[in-house]
Amino acid sequence: MNQTLRTELLTDPLGRGYASKTDQQCADDLNTVYRTRNRASIQTWEVLEATVAAEYTALSAAEKQRYQILISAGTLNPVGNNIRAAFSAMFAAGTTTRTNLLALASEPCSRAEELGLGAMTAGEVFRARFEE
Repeated sequence: MNQTLRTELLTDPLGRGYASKTDQQCADDLNTVYRTRNRASIQTWEVLEATVAAEYTALSAAEKQRYQILISAGTLNPVGNNIRAAFSAMFAAGTTTRTNLLALASEPCSRAEELGLGAMTAGEVFRARFEE
């Protein structure tokens, strides 16, 4: 029996109405992508894809150098204070690049993924509800 799943179903912390749903409805709800979570890392190719060429061209020489140093890292922590501050300093508020880079910090996920459960089945929900 999965204690994390059992706790989710019994306490219903997000008010999803698990108590009134069938096992299949609960599994479907848990597997539906409607949440977001912070990403631990992003590949620097994602930063390159998020960057508008004209906005990069407008950077000062020092900011271009900082950008290139960050890109050379291979992976970045998109929610790290230093990374966010660096990109915010490079690209002004309202620029497409800044918006794109901030969006990389999170990703859509299901509640099951958010809880580290993977895809849920009706059988797993049944077991979590009724097995002690």
